[in-house]
Amino acid sequence: MHESFHIEEEYGRNLPEFESEFEAIAYYFDYRTEQLSILHEAAEYMRLRELDYSPESLIDLEKLYFMCFRTNGWKDLQLTIHEFETMMSIYFGEVVTRNISGTDWAVQPYPFNESKYVLGLNRGKHTDFFTNYFEDHYLSVKNEDEHYLLGRFKRIEKRMKR
Repeated sequence: MHESFHIEEEYGRNLPEFESEFEAIAYYFDYRTEQLSILHEAAEYMRLRELDYSPESLIDLEKLYFMCFRTNGWKDLQLTIHEFETMMSIYFGEVVTRNISGTDWAVQPYPFNESKYVLGLNRGKHTDFFTNYFEDHYLSVKNEDEHYLLGRFKRIEKRMKR
């Protein structure tokens, strides 16, 4: 079968390997902490108000994203757009888990390789596993005025209240 038909194998190649679930949980905790720290530094450097994990802070984060996109601010931040989108994904997950009851981070074994684990956002009966929730965000959203991140947060919030 053609290589492109094995998406799960390709995805799995990029996942880190662990000897235990505990090691994976610790790794992903540290990973989230590091990503959030870098994002806070970037926001401070670009003179954005402090990211306080409120749902409304998603508006500011999206403004920062599009400001960097328009001005090539990635160069000033010494980040790639992919790295920033990944940090944006982690921040979004933190906002969700801090503000919507019944949501939390999940670390589970990758079904196609038992030595690898994936990070996910658990929201009730459903878990989204991801490395970059907002990959190529600029292609799906015209600008920050759409408040896409806040809208996505509100959809999750509404579903969790059912």
